[in-house]
Amino acid sequence: MSSKNGIRYLDEFKQQIVDLYHSGKTVIDLSGEYGVSTVIIYNLKKL
Repeated sequence: MSSKNGIRYLDEFKQQIVDLYHSGKTVIDLSGEYGVSTVIIYNLKKL
């Protein structure tokens, strides 16, 4: 679903990214694998 200023990710997808990060994946790996910017991932880590 798109918002006015970009992509809106589903909560399940965001949680999956956070879980993968906590399991040892790096932000760079996740960014490349899922096509999500590193800034978005760093912001998700704060959840």
